[in-house]
Amino acid sequence: MQHILQTATTTLEIIWDESCGIIDRIKNYTLLEGIATHIQGEVFFYQYELDIPFNGQEREIFDVGDVVYWRSQTDDTKFGILFMYGNTTYGDGTKPRTSSPGIKIGHIEQHEAIRLIETGEKLKLG
Repeated sequence: MQHILQTATTTLEIIWDESCGIIDRIKNYTLLEGIATHIQGEVFFYQYELDIPFNGQEREIFDVGDVVYWRSQTDDTKFGILFMYGNTTYGDGTKPRTSSPGIKIGHIEQHEAIRLIETGEKLKLG
């Protein structure tokens, strides 16, 4: 997988977190696509086939610009990739926080551009 996030109007470089224990499994996918959902402080897209078990590196608090692999705690078939650009709905005003744990898989330096992605846009990772 290449290290880019693409929308119809933007291409953002992702710096993969090579220390992440699951990054090789993510990078084994040639391309991951989905429809953006934009909520306060983050943009994400669901993946229903990306069933990668957590490895003890999961957490809920992240930094602006982080790219996160997320698993739903209420639906065993729902996984996602999150792109953090600011304080989230679940945050405390200081750092982005996810609704349930995730693992940081990378970082986007141009995180301000994430804010411009709208719900319904097609996203391509890779």
